[in-house]
Amino acid sequence: MILMEKVRTRVARVLGSRQFYWAVIIFFVLEAVWVAFSARYPMAFDEDFHLGVIRIYSHQFLPFLSGQPDGANAYGALAADPSYLYHYLMSFPYRAVAFLTDSQYVQVMVLRLINIGIITAGVLLFRKVLLRTGTSPLLVSVATLLFALIPTVPLLAGQINYDSLFLLALAWVCWLVLTITDDLQRKTLDLKRFVILAVSLMLACLVKYAFLPIAVAVTVYLLVVLWRTFRREQFGKVLSRACAKLSTRVQIGLVVLAAVSAGLFLQRYGANLVRYHDPVPSCDAVIGVDACAEYGPWARDYALTAVKPAVRPEPLAYAWQWLQGMHYRMFFMVSGPPLFVNYPPSPLPSGVAVVVLIFGAASLVFYWRQVFGGRPFLVFLLFMAATYAVVLWLQNYSSYLSTGQPVSINGRYFLPLLLPMVAVVGRGLSVATRRWPHVRAWAAVLVIICFLQGGGIFGFILRSDPSWYWPSPAITNLNQAARDVLAPLMLEGPKYYN
Repeated sequence: MILMEKVRTRVARVLGSRQFYWAVIIFFVLEAVWVAFSARYPMAFDEDFHLGVIRIYSHQFLPFLSGQPDGANAYGALAADPSYLYHYLMSFPYRAVAFLTDSQYVQVMVLRLINIGIITAGVLLFRKVLLRTGTSPLLVSVATLLFALIPTVPLLAGQINYDSLFLLALAWVCWLVLTITDDLQRKTLDLKRFVILAVSLMLACLVKYAFLPIAVAVTVYLLVVLWRTFRREQFGKVLSRACAKLSTRVQIGLVVLAAVSAGLFLQRYGANLVRYHDPVPSCDAVIGVDACAEYGPWARDYALTAVKPAVRPEPLAYAWQWLQGMHYRMFFMVSGPPLFVNYPPSPLPSGVAVVVLIFGAASLVFYWRQVFGGRPFLVFLLFMAATYAVVLWLQNYSSYLSTGQPVSINGRYFLPLLLPMVAVVGRGLSVATRRWPHVRAWAAVLVIICFLQGGGIFGFILRSDPSWYWPSPAITNLNQAARDVLAPLMLEGPKYYN
């Protein structure tokens, strides 16, 4: 028993060390780089769409579109699409590379590597958020490794996709909300941080409109905390004192920053509300049915709607189907167009993830007072994730009622919310296992071992074939050699669906 305790202590010390965390980050980057250099363009998660829109924005200096650009119907109604900031920003490195070379391979690889840098920055920033919430270094390192071992994570990180900037924006917003929460607990109002947060929220909503429910959750949470903090004072006086702490130069800078971001936000969302009575209007409402027929997602839903069977509203049955779809499409493996060949998840990573989720949810239900008591930021994280999940479910359910098919259920949509939820679920599991501290390190090791069995880049290597790769003998041979080494060591499970 003494020997086992020494081993457990040593394991816990290693897992909680900075060296182990940085080894995880290096592994995460290498995974993404492996995918970036191996997988042919385009990959499954709309990579051709994102690069196509980047190319369109590369032909103008400002992000404003006066109308539908020529040849842009395949990308939807771009002039009214509020999810454009990623494409506009990425158009600048694309312009530089395109000026130097016409090679699509070089252009794609440079943008993929930038994407890896963006998502890695988001993961690193989430570490600061988690540690400041009181999450143990051991849990932060283990959770980051498990995140890296979700099969769709390296696929997403290694391609051109706006979800990378979405994750970084979410990490930055969480950091700002956390620091503001700490300020308010000390009854301090830092106006500069509030303005920067407002600017960040508006710009994040221009990266991807799916950030809107997160912005609503942030606003509701802070309004409640502000009211509870200053309800016994005149808020006007509190605001005046906060303004007085800022120099004139800072005040002018904040006003300019807020005005620019608000202008960009209103130019899309505000204009859409005025013209189409919808912040994110349907493609056909903007450019018409004939033009939208070239836009794949819209054309699919339009065709399904035309032949849909009678669908009886069954939200509970659909909710179960939705959860299953989200889980499977977070752990499956998929190639790019035109075939979108996909294989089922490896059994151990996908199965153990469900077990961890069940135990984590149960710990929050049974120990909610100990988990959330005196920890308002954890309440915010749960509220934010729940708001996002509900809106995503409602959107998918609405599509199901319209088309008669469970369309657009993608586990990658929830990937950015996994890291902030580590603070909540980790706290719950910590409280639930406080009587058995010796179990935690061994449980972490067991879960890691299970995730290594076909998770992360290993799933890509085991499930892919030469049709997934860039047309290069060296890349094909490298992946084949890696598959030969890994296959005897992995419990791969069935490769094909029943």
